[in-house]
Amino acid sequence: MGKYEQKNNTICKDTIDTVQSVLECCGTDNAADWEKYPDFVAGPPSSCCKNKDEKTCTYDQAYPEGCYTKINTFVNSNAKYIGFGVLGVALVELAGMALACYLRTFIVKRTEYLQPHTA
Repeated sequence: MGKYEQKNNTICKDTIDTVQSVLECCGTDNAADWEKYPDFVAGPPSSCCKNKDEKTCTYDQAYPEGCYTKINTFVNSNAKYIGFGVLGVALVELAGMALACYLRTFIVKRTEYLQPHTA
């Protein structure tokens, strides 16, 4: 959140705005986290507002829940699916490595058969 105010750092600003809009959250713990920054004493960024039509956002209009809480809840409630996804990718990688080793062995044996070594 500290990099949000920097004019030359639009990536951080866009990322924070997207997270707050999509997850419908504001700040890390709650909207009051934005009060620490001088540009947001009057209100949080517009991505925190429940009503997107408002030009200025106040702390009363902001989402009450913080983004850390939302992300933590999402990960904890979907940990099983995330784990199965990671396990599936790992198994595909291991199968690819095993097939690559088999192919290498097959090519080496074929090369030795076609071109026997002479001593």
